[in-house]
Amino acid sequence: MIILMGIPSETPLRLLAEACNAKRIPYEFFNQRQQENWTVDYNFRLPAEGVLDNGTKRLKLNDCTGLYLRAMDHTQIPEYAQTENKEGISNMYEKLFQLIDNESACKITNPPSVQMSNNSKPYQSLIIQQHGLDIPDMCITSDEDEAREFIAKYKTAIYKSISGTRSIVKQVDEASLQNLHKIKYCPVQFQECVTGFNVRVHVVGQIAIATKICSDAVDYRYASAEGKNTSLEPYQLPANLAEKCVALAHQLHLPFAGIDLMITDDGRTICFEVNPSPGYTYYEQNTGQLISHALADYLAN
Repeated sequence: MIILMGIPSETPLRLLAEACNAKRIPYEFFNQRQQENWTVDYNFRLPAEGVLDNGTKRLKLNDCTGLYLRAMDHTQIPEYAQTENKEGISNMYEKLFQLIDNESACKITNPPSVQMSNNSKPYQSLIIQQHGLDIPDMCITSDEDEAREFIAKYKTAIYKSISGTRSIVKQVDEASLQNLHKIKYCPVQFQECVTGFNVRVHVVGQIAIATKICSDAVDYRYASAEGKNTSLEPYQLPANLAEKCVALAHQLHLPFAGIDLMITDDGRTICFEVNPSPGYTYYEQNTGQLISHALADYLAN
């Protein structure tokens, strides 16, 4: 049996549940909309043993083959604002995530502790290079003069967040240059703007599923908001590149990961980052690639 943890109506959870139904894989939801009803019993012996209980279901992690963690910040759940048991809910999640981080009897995609690598893009860049993948030339700085010097090296440059907080990748333009003095309050990552086509690789265990993305937007995720176009199609990764992606995800202890690549016009393979909680449904729904089925198979076996 698989446990699906999060909001059942959220697309990644919904598609995974549909995949489990199609494959006749048993599963249960840990529904965060009902988080006030759940308790966690945790035995600290190794391997850790834990039971999730909501009064009608008792889910023993050691009896499960896998757990898909797609939990959102529990304080942002609408019902949380009305509850009088805020401290109890917070304590439940603290115990729950301790249990998940120490659980070794079932597969978990992905434990909270291993997702921390995404909080530092510079750290990820170091790991990426260890696997023979290029990274774009970059400058991380809070110094305006240093930033201007880097930007002047390239015909075009982009800027983005260095943390795990989602940000929209933007091209440096005249308005950006006028606001450049503001970076003294927070370091910003500037990168050379490379050209080519994007490839999103979803690593699921030992499998790499690749999608080719062609777009005239700097950040293809937001192309429609800019009135620009994006097309997605399945992509056949060269075997050696697929192996590098799987090895990279495994070094980061991510059995399920979304790796963002670009195949440049001059034939280089550049890796931008590794997402530890990938929104895979955007790619599945636009290409028909059954990433959810691969994830269900991984968690069930």
